[in-house]
Amino acid sequence: MVHFSIISATAGILAAACLVSATPVPSDNDPKARIIPFVNKHAAARRSESYSFSETTKRDLHRIQRRNERDAALMKRSGTELLRAKNTAAALEPFDIDCHRKARTKKRQGYSTDPLVNNDDKVYYGNIDIGTPAQVITIDFDTGSSDLVVPSASCANCTGPFFDPSKSTSFATTNQPFSTSFGDDSTAYGLNSTETVAIGSLGVQTQAFAVITQASKGFDDPNSGLMGLAFPTIAETQATPWFMNLAHAGALASNVVSFYLSRQGADGSELCVGCIDSAKFTGQPEYFPLTPGDASQKTWDIQTQGFTVGGQLVPQAMTATIDSGTSLIYVPPSYATALYSKIPGAQAASDNKQFTFPCANAASLQVGIMFGSSTVFNINPTQFIAAADQATGTCTGAIMSSGQEDGIALVGDAFMSTWYSIFDYGNMRVGFAQAV
Repeated sequence: MVHFSIISATAGILAAACLVSATPVPSDNDPKARIIPFVNKHAAARRSESYSFSETTKRDLHRIQRRNERDAALMKRSGTELLRAKNTAAALEPFDIDCHRKARTKKRQGYSTDPLVNNDDKVYYGNIDIGTPAQVITIDFDTGSSDLVVPSASCANCTGPFFDPSKSTSFATTNQPFSTSFGDDSTAYGLNSTETVAIGSLGVQTQAFAVITQASKGFDDPNSGLMGLAFPTIAETQATPWFMNLAHAGALASNVVSFYLSRQGADGSELCVGCIDSAKFTGQPEYFPLTPGDASQKTWDIQTQGFTVGGQLVPQAMTATIDSGTSLIYVPPSYATALYSKIPGAQAASDNKQFTFPCANAASLQVGIMFGSSTVFNINPTQFIAAADQATGTCTGAIMSSGQEDGIALVGDAFMSTWYSIFDYGNMRVGFAQAV
């Protein structure tokens, strides 16, 4: 139970409603699929000229290849830090900052919000403070990885703003080398180090991270660094991620991190650390347990029954990795073919990864996902269009082949921009509510 000061009877009623709204809504009692419609407030606008579809898919596919390489390396690595016992001092249910705004209760410690920049719906990034005095670095907050990686001022091929260790009194290096590589054969090198890292009022001293001193090509773009929000079992630094350090210390109002990702390049995207923000969604979140849900957890994985077209399930049990660092959605090749066979006029592209369909059908096309209940989580039609060719009238779908028959659906921002996403470490689950 969450405890806080109540300044009026009305505030008490509102605060109680806050706790109720954070409770999962069971939908398994209904034998038929419960399809959640959404209000489409955004026109099916074309992507801006700065949007590069080919670069987006290349980036995502490199992440998939890197994930496979990382998992293979983990099979050989011993002594990896496992999950610590979850701290039970924080609230059992996600702390809703909007309810407490309305109740006008005293500001509670243990949460912080970070406005995110929407870069053409392909990357969402915000700021962190690092060092003493603080230096501001732009960061891609990534639920699909676990390392904090920032470029130093000496990295010629990296994207700024840069971190300058010489200007921080709290910086320390372990002198242990750090290296990482990507599916496009690009590489980055640096040193494992420690530093004070904060978002708003939430800070961790001596947070382990990698400071990049050399890269074979642009380290990141348009943001300069990356903060992993997945589990320590996949951390290449073999360190506990920043968010989980806060949770273990009992520093959070609730052990969650949540995302609101806007659509069509709109403003208002937000990362909520230690909290959820019900001003950014409607209805009540529905939660699904992590799999396997134990000390071997790598990423934010839940079970899916498959995707739907027009409310009809195309069945295929898979593990869905909810990944804020991936722009689109990737499924095994055979399943991608089966799914698009249900979409009129859909065809596989020459690369056998992308699929096209007539843009004339886009506005009425409803594609969704079913997880562990009868709820269908439809994707906003504007977000299902990854690219459009006005000359041919064909659209490319946001669900693509991963090229791997691995039983994994990598579910990225094309889905998360329709559904407010809650990553609940305290209860080892992921929740979704319809984003505004």
